Amino acid sequence: MSSDRKGTFQDLNALFVFGAATVLVIHILGFFIQTQNEYPLNTDVEAVMLILFRFGRSLFIFATGMLLFYWYRKRQVDWGIFWRKRFRVIVLPYMIWTAIYTVFKLQTVNVAELAPQFFHSLLTGSSFYHLYYIPLYLQLSLLFFVCKGWFERYLRFWMVALLFLLQNALYLVFRCLFTDPLWVIDWSAHPLLSLVEYGYVSSQNYACMYFFTFALGAYAGLHVDKWRLWTKRLQLPSWIVTLSLAVWIAYRYLNGHMSYEQSLNIFEPTYLTYTTSFLISFYPLSRYLGKLPVLGEWLSKWAKHNMAIYLVHPLILFLLESHVIFRLDWSTPVIMAAMFVITPPLCIFLYEHTLISYWSKRSRGKSRRPARMNTHGA
Repeated sequence: MSSDRKGTFQDLNALFVFGAATVLVIHILGFFIQTQNEYPLNTDVEAVMLILFRFGRSLFIFATGMLLFYWYRKRQVDWGIFWRKRFRVIVLPYMIWTAIYTVFKLQTVNVAELAPQFFHSLLTGSSFYHLYYIPLYLQLSLLFFVCKGWFERYLRFWMVALLFLLQNALYLVFRCLFTDPLWVIDWSAHPLLSLVEYGYVSSQNYACMYFFTFALGAYAGLHVDKWRLWTKRLQLPSWIVTLSLAVWIAYRYLNGHMSYEQSLNIFEPTYLTYTTSFLISFYPLSRYLGKLPVLGEWLSKWAKHNMAIYLVHPLILFLLESHVIFRLDWSTPVIMAAMFVITPPLCIFLYEHTLISYWSKRSRGKSRRPARMNTHGA
């Protein structure tokens, strides 16, 4: 294990920042694709960009797996502290912002009306645009809790490759059952069939669809030196594969071989391969950028704000789209760029001012402020 295990692991900062950027990009592009009459641009270009940048979720899941197994490898974990930290840092802000979005959506403070929607959104991550990554992250943390010892003892690269094949097989099963059905099945005929259908419809919300990506991150975290060397050696071939698959994915959509909805499916075998090759090719660059003196510090700072950007950006984008941008006589690309630039700092500002720790520190600071006596120059 490398000696930089404590406190100076910067390999993933650029990947975190880029992942957050892709989340903003696809949500901004999605709005303008839906409003082509008001904000005309080349729809195909927007759609292709949205399709090709849709892997941000997978980047975060890989990074989550890598960091969990990197920091806690071969360590006795105090699970009480582990879960309390996640409640304080993840769950509590998520609850606060789910409540904000629920009030904002229903435009009421009636608890009887708010409570059902609040708890439904809390469990599903469906608040406002969508915040399902938080429940998904907690599922992955639970998977880490259950599988940590087994992964440390038995996880091998061939198992990760097998999970890749199994995930592709699961996609093909779903396609045969739902997308291009080979059999006519009444999915409401039995509770088990209904559960299978629900698993397909809501698959992106559950950790079972991300076992491969999470296991790849776990393997990287458990064998970080080997992973660094391996990705460095494969960087150029992986970039070639990534760019080739990006062209192929775009070609399939533009020529009607794949619908827009099908092209957005990150579990489709070609897209899963595209995401994996991008991860391998981008990792050495992320590590290199993280080691640079000035840029590395900047990336580290912004990587810490991922939670703020993820939780708050739906509100900022909604307000900009509803009340601001239609008043601007700007071209569509300029409006897009302005939204992309202004959203992160606004997210960070609002997020920090809704933290309980922020207000508790302010109250403690006021209570400790020393009294000043006016002596009138005596």
